[in-house]
Amino acid sequence: MDAFFAAVEQLDEPAIRGRPVIVGGLGPRGVVSTASYEARVYGVHSAMPTAVARRRCPEGVFLRPRFVRYKEISDQVRAILNESSPIVETISLDEAFFDLSGHSGVPDRATSLAREVKQRVLAETGLTCSVGVAPNRFLAKLGSELDKPDGFRVIRSEDVRNLLDPLPVGRIWGVGKVTERRLTGLGLLRIRDVRLAPLDLLEREFGAMGRRLQELSRGEDETALGGEAEARSISREVTYSFDLTDPSEIESEVRDLARLVAGRLQEESLLCRVVRIKVRYPDFRTITRQARLGVGTDSRGLIEQVAAHLLHDRVFLTESGVRLIGVGVGRLSEATARQLPLLE
Repeated sequence: MDAFFAAVEQLDEPAIRGRPVIVGGLGPRGVVSTASYEARVYGVHSAMPTAVARRRCPEGVFLRPRFVRYKEISDQVRAILNESSPIVETISLDEAFFDLSGHSGVPDRATSLAREVKQRVLAETGLTCSVGVAPNRFLAKLGSELDKPDGFRVIRSEDVRNLLDPLPVGRIWGVGKVTERRLTGLGLLRIRDVRLAPLDLLEREFGAMGRRLQELSRGEDETALGGEAEARSISREVTYSFDLTDPSEIESEVRDLARLVAGRLQEESLLCRVVRIKVRYPDFRTITRQARLGVGTDSRGLIEQVAAHLLHDRVFLTESGVRLIGVGVGRLSEATARQLPLLE
């Protein structure tokens, strides 16, 4: 979906259509969740501090998010996708993959079906979306981003190299600002440079991720689409009005969030096999750490213990503290049968 949260606000309130709309936290420590395309002209973008967005766009309309409303429209879109494909993988409220490989034997059938989905989304929700049609997840995601807003891009196998080679390395899925700086520091500015780089150099600098980077630079992505239950996750996070610096207080917050997440699992009769934590530092650098479990669980005690372990062993806390903490679980499955914890 295109600038989803802001677009929904403009849909529901005609008076702000065509105006720069910024959705996010409005307090002194607030962060932009979504900026409309009118706001992006001013240099406003997601993850930017709201205070900075106000300076850049003083005439903007600043709104708190309405997640219930966003989920309502997201569910409408997902229903359209479910009617069009046997496999739909939801990434977030505004992003999903749907599998049309069953139509690969009919020339251009997948492309025409994707166009129909795009047209139905507009007709039934009043919102535009951008669609990428490609042989794999990475290329489909890239295609959906290249012509936003209201874009439609088909990437065929024979066009992959010419498309990817001139793009900046930041276009590779999973390459954030830190990894982009490391790649450009090695003289790898374009995706072509990563494709032609010695694999041993990439593996020495990035470990196992180095091979993955080179595969993506060639347009190769063997990641299979997962269904809804596999793609789902549950998480809770808090942005604090002041930085937390006391390690014991930070751990207490992690444990509280872990118990809340475990409670959601039990309410929805789900088990998880991945536990992750998220930490954002005062300079807005954000890290995530996760652990895989041998069996599915909804145990409050176990999820809390794993989250605390990740904090102690895999997060570096400095005197400046943290501004955001989150705990989440993934790889969910239905709790058709489970072992009861001994000391819950």
